[in-house]
Amino acid sequence: MPPRKQSPARWLELSVEVAPDAEEAVSDVLRRHAHRGVSVEPAAASVVVKAYLPADGDLARRRRALRRQLAALALPSALRTRWLSEEDWTHAWKEFFPVLRVSPRLVVCPTWRSYRPRHGESVIRLDPGMAFGTGQHPTTLMCLRALEELLRPRMTVLDLGTGSAILALAAARLGAASVLALDIDPQAIAVAQENVRLNDLDALVQVEQGGLDQAPTAAFDLAMAKISAAVIAELASALGQALRPGGVLIVAGFSAESEERVSSALARTGLLMERSLADGDWRAHVARRP
Repeated sequence: MPPRKQSPARWLELSVEVAPDAEEAVSDVLRRHAHRGVSVEPAAASVVVKAYLPADGDLARRRRALRRQLAALALPSALRTRWLSEEDWTHAWKEFFPVLRVSPRLVVCPTWRSYRPRHGESVIRLDPGMAFGTGQHPTTLMCLRALEELLRPRMTVLDLGTGSAILALAAARLGAASVLALDIDPQAIAVAQENVRLNDLDALVQVEQGGLDQAPTAAFDLAMAKISAAVIAELASALGQALRPGGVLIVAGFSAESEERVSSALARTGLLMERSLADGDWRAHVARRP
């Protein structure tokens, strides 16, 4: 008698819609329990944070712990759940990521989609993994558009908190001489290194695990940091010191509520604010070292 065919594994999808300023706290809670990190999807004036739990013997305990930790955040919206099969889980998170035309010059294309470049377009092929996006989040879009405007050929570039390496890859495609991509998360490093390889940009983009202590002083013409307001404020001085005189800094990843905190931290370091960018409730700042 042939062996019984095993039913496919199941996965529990968890999602919660929150205001942008709560994204970091909710992501941190879900990331403690999730398989392969979390995804963040923009939704009008809010974001939807998603994570996936395997249906194993530890599922009940993880769900209880996760609910307790989310309850402590006093969120206005409830946690939503749905069951997915193994096949559905594999593809569910990919459905959200389309081909993204950032500008007439720059296109981001997930590796599972096909795209024929138009004349003059530079294409970034990206596999974000489940924990990172492909550029559709407002904070990433603001950084990409500011980068395209500010980057000049042969600049040296720093990308702090690189994630999937989308900003580092864009800098290389737009003409940077070299890019140092840093992240403290080993999962991000693995994803970033693979994306650099997929785009044949190993000669231009160096991916390293670590923080600003890995970055030489006064070495960069342009630096980017798409991280939280608290971390930007903490690292403002070090970010300024990483820039050459006249170098430009792009920071993003914070909401309107934290805008003054970030701008004040940059000003205290002697950086000169050039402008502030807005997309819904999200903000980005451009500053320059004198």
